[in-house]
Amino acid sequence: MSEVAEVVPRIVTVIFKDVPEPFENLNIVIKPLENSRSFWSECYQILVTPKSKKYSDKVISPLFVKIPRISAVNLACDPDNAEENTKILIALTEREVKFYKDFNNVEFPGFPIPRFYYGESLENEEMAGLVCEDFSGIGASIDFVPGFNDSQTLQLMSALAQFHAKTIKDGIPLEKYNNDLYDAAWMRMLYNDTLDFETLCPEKLSGRIQAVKHAFDDDSVQNSDNLNLKRNMPFVICHNDLNTSNVLWNKTTGNIQAFIDFQHISKGAVAFDIIRIFCLGLSVKDRKENTERYLHKYYDVFQNQFSSDSIPFTFEQLLQSYSDHFNFVNATSLFSLSYYYKMYKDTTLDPEDDPKEKEEKAEEILRRAIGILDDIQSI
Repeated sequence: MSEVAEVVPRIVTVIFKDVPEPFENLNIVIKPLENSRSFWSECYQILVTPKSKKYSDKVISPLFVKIPRISAVNLACDPDNAEENTKILIALTEREVKFYKDFNNVEFPGFPIPRFYYGESLENEEMAGLVCEDFSGIGASIDFVPGFNDSQTLQLMSALAQFHAKTIKDGIPLEKYNNDLYDAAWMRMLYNDTLDFETLCPEKLSGRIQAVKHAFDDDSVQNSDNLNLKRNMPFVICHNDLNTSNVLWNKTTGNIQAFIDFQHISKGAVAFDIIRIFCLGLSVKDRKENTERYLHKYYDVFQNQFSSDSIPFTFEQLLQSYSDHFNFVNATSLFSLSYYYKMYKDTTLDPEDDPKEKEEKAEEILRRAIGILDDIQSI
């Protein structure tokens, strides 16, 4: 990506609307950012300095700009569904912009999100994009493999516990975030695309995705909601895409810098994001050996956000929630892992990377998928 999308200068002009002719009165550099793991966007960094003291108080810099686009990664992994993917992109962009606008002035202790400056969905295609504070040079995500280490996973449990407690205690209007994205058509799309995994790895996966088709049930969201109500568990705001690429880690401290990419944001069970972190971000061995320890970390932090007589659920209820929603959440995990596998196997993506290392990472992704399949069939 070398050319700058036409919309970017228009967005810059809106952000610096208090500066007449901003491209004349400010030094503005627009730098395309390469992101080999982006499915739905082109990304840019905006660097701004004033040309005179007159406008020094109007400068915000650096900025991160995300323009909704079907990426090269998406085209490489799913070349035959451009029309369907465009519809998905429209829905995802709308959800993310809505989240940032709704929660721009809400602070989530322990769960940092970037400061928000601008957002327009694809309904206004000529101005569609998202602008937030930029963490380039400060924070970075990690690769899918090896994934989260022990310290990072414990930090994520603490962050989610505080995030969930905030949404429960503050009575955030969850009805605005019903999970209508995952309707029957979406679940069928997930299943049909995930079936490709069997073709890619017939010796290890032949028939195995078909054997867990029940995890892709058309009514998965309603069934999940009903089960959550039956267990008397609260609903919370869920990120729903907490893979390794959507958490930035401070390069100096190793702590969480920010959570990003809220395109799948919705109401859901407390276990949703936990399951995705474990099943996408950990090896099967690490997940199986540490699940209960990590859940204890989450619960210890969560219960400390409440008085002793107002804790919304017990640790035993948390364990049950993890089991209750494991299949539904991992329908999307299997879909994601099938794409990660394609990414590592595709020689046109990241051609400078060591082919042997990419192959090893693809095999690790496959092991995680098999581990999920084993567990779904045992539940």
